[in-house]
Amino acid sequence: MTVPPMRRPIPLLFAALLLLAACQGGDRADGNLLPAQAEAGSVWQGDRSAAAERAHVVARDAAEWTALWARVGEPAPGVLPGGRMAVAVFLGPRDTAGYGVAIDRVQQAGAELVVGYRETVPGPAQAVAQSRTSPYAIRLLPSVAGTPKFVRGK
Repeated sequence: MTVPPMRRPIPLLFAALLLLAACQGGDRADGNLLPAQAEAGSVWQGDRSAAAERAHVVARDAAEWTALWARVGEPAPGVLPGGRMAVAVFLGPRDTAGYGVAIDRVQQAGAELVVGYRETVPGPAQAVAQSRTSPYAIRLLPSVAGTPKFVRGK
């Protein structure tokens, strides 16, 4: 019994590789290193951290990961996964509720790692609780080199 030769194996293999690459989270066509959808255990946000001041933090090793979570005021949710790093924004103390922060873009730009984030501020007519808050946002992403530059979006 003879098996017929495969027709066009190279284009089929190439198409399969493209499909596989499209399913990978980190390296998107728009240059954003964050996955299109947040993976479970890769995003943490809240309005109550132990941060006493505004801070931008990058954690690339175990010691930096532990120090980052000390700013949150909680133990780290496990070890920093291999091949990953974390970026974080802490807004520092606020006198009322209604403030927040989210990291929405991380791009490699030459020797810089540009971390884009946006802040939420309560409107003048918005009713907010009169309690001190200290918002934060943390994102895991593929480990890359670069000097971090945090940029506040509008």
